[in-house]
This record gives sequence, structure tokens and C-alpha cells, in this order.
Amino acid sequence: MKKNVLFAISFLLLQFTLQAQDNFEGIIKFKVEFKDKTGEMSDENMKQFMGNEQTYYLKKEKYKSELNGLLKMTTFYNGNDTLFMKTAMTKSLMYAKVTEEEEEKVISHKFTDITETIAGVKCKLVIVKTTKGTHKYYYSNDVRIDPKYYKNHKMGLWNYFMKITNGGISIRSITDVEDSYSKIEAVFIERKTLDDKIFIRPNLPITKYIED
Repeated sequence: MKKNVLFAISFLLLQFTLQAQDNFEGIIKFKVEFKDKTGEMSDENMKQFMGNEQTYYLKKEKYKSELNGLLKMTTFYNGNDTLFMKTAMTKSLMYAKVTEEEEEKVISHKFTDITETIAGVKCKLVIVKTTKGTHKYYYSNDVRIDPKYYKNHKMGLWNYFMKITNGGISIRSITDVEDSYSKIEAVFIERKTLDDKIFIRPNLPITKYIED
């Protein structure tokens, strides 16, 4: 009887450990590169304006993103239908609905045999073709979030990527579309418990985000 009880406890502890690792919580720092293919901004101007580093704080359905360029754009998402953005050039929060259908439509995706270790994590590559170009998405299911949290997050095709990778978080993403190119690659990944206060947006007037 004691042996059976110990086995049951061990099994429950194993299940708990697996579930605990199922949802990444912590900080991921990326090096970023943005290019404007319209010719309006040079590569150097884009680097100064947008920055070359991005930090993500992730906790289940919540995230906060910070870019280090002159724009100093900070993004807040708390798992509902709205995303909020703050920049150094505004005295208000801009909002956008993440549930609205994207103009960019997915045509196909293909899982490849390519694997690569990035920031100490072994990643797989999936290539997504859309009506605007190509996305290369390097991900690992060792660093993942339950995709149910982002099933309605259509902005940036988050819901699609999360669905096809079973919640695998982007460790490196390369986007080459009509008017822009970007490469975002993790350089530091830290699992840690995050205080919910991190995700509280500033108490500022709110205005609608208008895309150029």
C-alpha cells in the first residue's frame, strides 16, 4: 500500500512539473533589425527610431514589450481584445483591437527539417506564405504558452502561429513582406515568476491607433 501511495504521489509531482513547464513565464530579450522597403527611411534611421533591442515580459495571456529606440514604444496586452501602445512622442495610450481580421491572409505553411540552436534552445523552422510575403518562424515547444490564450489575437498572425506550433514561442522570426523586413532573434531567455504589476498600463488618455 505504501509503495502504491508513493508511486501515486510521484506521478502527481511529475504531472505538476510538466504542467508548470507548459506555460512559459518570464523574460525574453531579442536583438532586432527593421528595414523599410518603401525607401522612406534608411536602415540607420530605422535602427535609431525603432532600436536594436526588444524585451518581452510574458505570463500566460499577458505580455509587455519594450523597444529601446528613440520611439521607445511599449506595448501592453492583458488577454482581452485590446492592445495598448505608448511611445515617447505621445502623451496618451493608443489602442488597437487584436481580434480584427488582418489584411494579410495566410496562403500556406510548411514545416521543414531544419533545426537550429538559438539562445541555448533547439528550434524547428516553419515557413508561412501570405498574401504579403513570407514569415520564417523558429520555435521550440520547450518554450511555449498554451495557444488558447492567444486564439483571438489575430494581430500579427499571433493566433495562427500559436495554433500551428502548439503554442511554441518565436525564438527567431524573419518577416519579409511588401513594404518591410524584420529579423527578431532571442539572445536571453529567463524563466521567472513575474509580478502582475508589470503588465499594468499607465493611467493616460486613450486614443485609437491609426495605421499609416
